[in-house]
Amino acid sequence: MVQFLLRRRAALLALAAMLVAAPGATAAAPSSGMSSGSSATIGEYSPQGDTGGQVARFKQQLAKADYVWQSGTEGVFDLNAKYCDGSLFSGLWPNPQSPYILSGLPEVPGQAPDTNPEKSWRLRQDEAVVLMGTTPPPVEYFGFDLTTLKGSLHTGPIVWTSVGDAVNNKTVRTAGATPFGRQFALVITGNRRTRAEVNQMLAASGLGRATNNMTVSPALYRLGLDKRSDQFVFGLRTSVAKPGFDKALDEYRAVPPLQVFRVRPEGESADQTTPVYGPDPLPVPKLRVSGTGATELNLNPTLQLLRHRIIDTYPGYKARDLVVERGFEESNPGFQDNLVTNPPITGVDELSNDADDPITPNFRLPNGSFVVAYGTNHVATRQASYSSITLYAGAKAAVSLAAQNNVVLRGSARDYIPDQPNADKLYAWSFSRAGNAGPTGPHVTRLPSASANYCASFGSNRSVDMSTLRAVARAYMQPATRTRPALSSLLLDRMLVFIPRS
Repeated sequence: MVQFLLRRRAALLALAAMLVAAPGATAAAPSSGMSSGSSATIGEYSPQGDTGGQVARFKQQLAKADYVWQSGTEGVFDLNAKYCDGSLFSGLWPNPQSPYILSGLPEVPGQAPDTNPEKSWRLRQDEAVVLMGTTPPPVEYFGFDLTTLKGSLHTGPIVWTSVGDAVNNKTVRTAGATPFGRQFALVITGNRRTRAEVNQMLAASGLGRATNNMTVSPALYRLGLDKRSDQFVFGLRTSVAKPGFDKALDEYRAVPPLQVFRVRPEGESADQTTPVYGPDPLPVPKLRVSGTGATELNLNPTLQLLRHRIIDTYPGYKARDLVVERGFEESNPGFQDNLVTNPPITGVDELSNDADDPITPNFRLPNGSFVVAYGTNHVATRQASYSSITLYAGAKAAVSLAAQNNVVLRGSARDYIPDQPNADKLYAWSFSRAGNAGPTGPHVTRLPSASANYCASFGSNRSVDMSTLRAVARAYMQPATRTRPALSSLLLDRMLVFIPRS
């Protein structure tokens, strides 16, 4: 054992000496460190090649330092499809404009089985998860989010909370002057020594200035590989592509240029579930603070005028008001309170620290009716980098039915308030089952019939109550704070449900 430890120490000392000699090599800053760039100049965007060379060098460094690794997988996890094929107990109100790219990891030999195979994973206290690859093309928002998941996605209910702040396109460190289409690495661990050594190896591999750290602090989470240890899920959200990059985003999602590994110091014991390093816990990281003090509330008079104009446009219908409300709790309070998500109960449900996702109560929308969503365009007011309004079907199924984002919503309020100077800071969009008798024009989404078979397009007949709907209004990452806007600064999105009078 003594000889084994001496070999490890010599290998790490040699690695450190090489780093000192390597020109420009640096250790990675915390994930809350400086951004490599908050936006891309579209005309100058040119994605770098893959990280094959860096990955090969990283594996060499792992071997020299007596680390072992296991390769994982990357791919889109479609909650709507998984609900329809029976894999999930609910769709859990997914964002159809930002499909989740999840990192799957193999189990460590001898560990307690994960309750959500290939999607959730446990972490030995001296292990690390390392993601290497290329960041998405220019989008309104992207964010790498680490969450913890208690319970089974197959049977429910669950408690699903964010572990800390996301690494997003305002905070990510990349090998370049832009966050888009650039090489990067990301390290997840709760052990200080493991982080330092893995960061050194990534620096020696050429990604020192492009390494990002995320912390799973043992102060909050039970690290280990037994059945009582916590389980984690790591995913990437990619929102709407900037103009000209729709195809690039589709290609990125189809074949994510990412590789994920679980790495750990190798011991002499055949039992890989036993840590080699003693506890060296990382503290709970600081969180970015939401809100700047600026609000949208001065737009309230225009919002009220917009409501009256919408109602006046459809005299043959009865109008009923719906206002979104805080339905999803923030992760840290939700984690401590063990808030369960079990639709229609919202709980936390993987709410990113970068997002406000207020939600309406369930409402009925029979055939012949329509709903008009309206409110402020949170991107136009600079309260968000990406915002959207999404309708969901089924109180339990909670599958996405239709969505529109801030880019498409821009200018839609002019249908009702063209005489108002602030019109372009608001939106008004119709979701209709009224056919030609209801609203028409470019700012209308035709919904499927209340009797339609939602899951038919997925080759399934699993039931979804299409007449029961719910809406979520998303607002992601205020540019000035690089985190969610303060909910108190937003004018809450609203809906008017129109039912025929006769």
